[in-house]
Amino acid sequence: MILGGRDKMLHCLDAKTGKEVWSFMTKARIESSPAVADSRVFFGSNDGRFYVVDLNTGKALWEFEAGAPISASPAISGGRIVVGTQDGKLYCFGG
Repeated sequence: MILGGRDKMLHCLDAKTGKEVWSFMTKARIESSPAVADSRVFFGSNDGRFYVVDLNTGKALWEFEAGAPISASPAISGGRIVVGTQDGKLYCFGG
C-alpha cells in the first residue's frame, strides 16, 4: 500500500502487517494519491515537484520541478503520465 501524508513523506506499507517497508521524504505535504505502473510510483508534492520512485526500494528515479504545488493525482494511460498543478498547468510525460 502506497500513500502520501501531511508529514511530507510518501509511505509504502506492507498490506498484511501495516508495517512500513520504506518512506520517501519531500519538502512539503503530499495531498494527492500516487499512481503505480511498471514498478514505479508517480506522485506530486506541494513542494512543486513531480517524483518517480522505485516501488521496491523507495529510491528516487526522477523528479521534475513544476514550480507550483501538485495536489492532483497523476493519471497513467498509453505509456504517458498526466498531472496538473495548482497554477492551472497540465504536464504530460512519456511517449
